[in-house]
Amino acid sequence: MGDVTYIDPARQQMTSTEDNLSDVIHCLLISLVNEVILLPNAAVAEVIGYIQPEPIDGSPDWFLGRITWRERRVPLISFEIASGSGEAKEDVQQGSRIAILNTLNGNSESPYIGIVSQSIPRLSVVKSDDVLTEEKKSTDRQSISEVVSLDGQQLIIPDIDDLESRIKNIHT
Repeated sequence: MGDVTYIDPARQQMTSTEDNLSDVIHCLLISLVNEVILLPNAAVAEVIGYIQPEPIDGSPDWFLGRITWRERRVPLISFEIASGSGEAKEDVQQGSRIAILNTLNGNSESPYIGIVSQSIPRLSVVKSDDVLTEEKKSTDRQSISEVVSLDGQQLIIPDIDDLESRIKNIHT
């Protein structure tokens, strides 16, 4: 039996049965307005066409509202605004999508978070040896787990735990 690589969804990390072999993970590259998010496939429940959210009065700019997906009310956010790189609610472009992310803490009230994507996410098979970890570009940015470089492209790995916690603090 060869090397087995799997994703621990509770930690969004790759682990391998043999450390000396290259780890491989199936990922999605999610294009935002000015950045690209990198997530393991297991963190994404589904990608859907854009649905206009129902806004929540008094919510922060990054919290766009709630959508209905599979008979559930799902919070929809702008990741760039939530992480501190966006300035205002972005205009939704034709072809925008929503990536429905699995939350990680078993919150039965809100097991999913929607993130606006500017296009259909791209599938990618990533070898851990090809990913270079960069220092966070700014210490004041929230909800970012890592900034990495893959084939010369800067990618953001979101901190889903932090996003979930911030959403939980919004009284909706």
